[in-house]
Amino acid sequence: MEEEQKMGKSREDSIRDLINPIRRLISSNKRVVYNFSFQHWVTRFLAIGLDYVLLFFVTGLVKDLVFANWNFSVIDFFLVMGMIAFLYFVITETVFGYTLGKRIFDLKVVTVNGNKPDFKSILIRNISKIVFVFLILDVVGSYFTAKNLHQRYVDKIAHTMVEKV
Repeated sequence: MEEEQKMGKSREDSIRDLINPIRRLISSNKRVVYNFSFQHWVTRFLAIGLDYVLLFFVTGLVKDLVFANWNFSVIDFFLVMGMIAFLYFVITETVFGYTLGKRIFDLKVVTVNGNKPDFKSILIRNISKIVFVFLILDVVGSYFTAKNLHQRYVDKIAHTMVEKV
């Protein structure tokens, strides 16, 4: 009986030994490969995911209300969604400095100097969001070329970044 308890404790200890470093990594501000903060990028991913879920439903409404007689293919749907996404990101980030997803996760877009970006910078930083594949390529490209923790590749061109409020 005593041996079973020891085995149970050792299993629990080994599970804890596996989980604790992951917990520390997620909750720390340590920079992971290429100066990427794991927590920052997970938060950004969740924020943009929330924005795209919202945009998916808005695109469905626009399709049903504006293009009711048009038989959309999947490609048509995602092209319209890309245009709506581009407008959504440009307008909300220009006016407020954040999107709904960024607001929920306490993120905002600023220039590299910490100021509010102008319309041109917002337009440039959101060009990759027209087609979702470009956004993925932008993030992957950022992984390999990152010098600044909070910048995607296109953010470097626009001289902007996303920071915690």
